[in-house]
Amino acid sequence: QEVAGSTRKRVLILCTGGTLTMAPDHSQGGALAPVQGALLQYLSDMPELHAEHMPEIVAHEYQPFRDSSDLGPPDWALLANDIAQNYLHFDGFVVLYGTDTMAYAASALSFMLENLGKPVVFTGSQIPLCEPYNDARRNLIMAIIFASREGINEVTIFFHDRLLRACRSTKVNTHRLMAFDSPNLLPLAQIGITIDENEYLLQPPARGALRVHSRMDTRLLALRLVPGFDDRMLKNLVESNLRSREEDGGRPLRALVLQLYGTGNLPSVKTDFLKLLEDATTKHGILVICSTQCFTGNVNMSTYATGKALLDVGVVSASDMTLEAIAGKTAYLFGRGDLSRDEIADLMCVSLRGEVTPVEALSPPPLSSAYQRGKRKGKRFF
Repeated sequence: QEVAGSTRKRVLILCTGGTLTMAPDHSQGGALAPVQGALLQYLSDMPELHAEHMPEIVAHEYQPFRDSSDLGPPDWALLANDIAQNYLHFDGFVVLYGTDTMAYAASALSFMLENLGKPVVFTGSQIPLCEPYNDARRNLIMAIIFASREGINEVTIFFHDRLLRACRSTKVNTHRLMAFDSPNLLPLAQIGITIDENEYLLQPPARGALRVHSRMDTRLLALRLVPGFDDRMLKNLVESNLRSREEDGGRPLRALVLQLYGTGNLPSVKTDFLKLLEDATTKHGILVICSTQCFTGNVNMSTYATGKALLDVGVVSASDMTLEAIAGKTAYLFGRGDLSRDEIADLMCVSLRGEVTPVEALSPPPLSSAYQRGKRKGKRFF
């Protein structure tokens, strides 16, 4: 459509439910619940969406609405395929999703959509759109605006006042309006009186046709270790997994994510635990990945002796990836079916969708020399 001499953009909204779509449900005594059709009514009643320079909007609601904790890889594959089927008909896409697992879903779609050349913006809210005071209205409007902007060629999350790279995002608060943050990467954009974009952070244009990877291998487990943990529990888990594979041809564990202390450390006295990890990697073919429990920063297993011991037994660093990105990337790489375990291990610290900081751009290790610090000063690697 022509508007003021220019072509009007088109945005497709894919709605899975979530807090944003909640309204009083009379069948449940007026309690708030996701209501089919409520969003379409809200969209038609919002004058902002009918402004001259706003894009044309088409909305699709999936039926039935489900809580985001009930959604997983098959539902993400449906979203990815629907985006692909409508890719040539729209300039951008908005995905309305529950906040609890939004970062997992958005991170997964970052990897599932290869050569993405248009914006895909996830959003939701902490307060339903039906409430007089809410964050849903601004989140929805801004998500639509960013989905119609040129130069954004990746999956993102818009929430509160910032646009975040999806595979760098995590949920950080259950009741504040700024529910999401990007621990190790600045926002792609922030809104105030104006929209301030960090253009140098944006992913480059796609170099080929869009390709959808809908097969995700979710045979992975994430464990957060605590001081004094009993490593026999993990040993029993690995051994039980191997027995089930041998006895009934069960699906073996493919990857084990360990959230360790600091830069990737664990107690040096636990030699039996190190032997267990060595057996898991060398004998059983399990990819063991080391991530940090810290909110910001990265794994650097060469800093301390305890970390180097992990390297020696074949543990792979996750660098500064979020747990959501680790899960999505691992499931994507194993799901491809054309990569060996060693090739996947080599790709963990390689940036595929901007999910990890290049090694040369990471902060210098403690007690680094002036030369090491100087090499990084003033450089941008994004």
